[in-house]
Amino acid sequence: MCDRPIINNLGSPRAKFCFYLPTPPVAPDHWHYSDQDAVSKLIELNGNHWRKILTIMAKIAAPDTNWKRYRDTQLLKQDEQILVGSSQLSPQAEWHFIVGGVSQKLLESETREKQFIPLDSEEKLHFDGKRMLKVPYLDYRQYPNILIEVTREQIKRRR
Repeated sequence: MCDRPIINNLGSPRAKFCFYLPTPPVAPDHWHYSDQDAVSKLIELNGNHWRKILTIMAKIAAPDTNWKRYRDTQLLKQDEQILVGSSQLSPQAEWHFIVGGVSQKLLESETREKQFIPLDSEEKLHFDGKRMLKVPYLDYRQYPNILIEVTREQIKRRR
């Protein structure tokens, strides 16, 4: 049994990008999203699975193509937030990424009235036409670079 804290809200509460996930990472003692090494500590403690999640988030949110530097120095500090197991959308977020089927089910009452259109031929990405996306789980097999680029294009078009 793990005696480390589990955090269900990671990142800036004023973030413009909110990612809704079904399961939390284990957090180091005294961890805070604003710590310089916050992301590297999460990866160190939670392993490859969370490295992939945080990398895909960085690829989506980075203002340029240097996602690795962004992940290691800026991710979760200002513009990103992760809400785990949430049944409500963050009122502060400009963009909402509802990740995977479990999160989509949890947020069904928030999305029921919206019309989502697929953005790709395999219908893995669905967009409400404004600033909400239903996306696959943040894993390279489910959310490859080509889908990350489609996501970035949607964000770029609405800036």
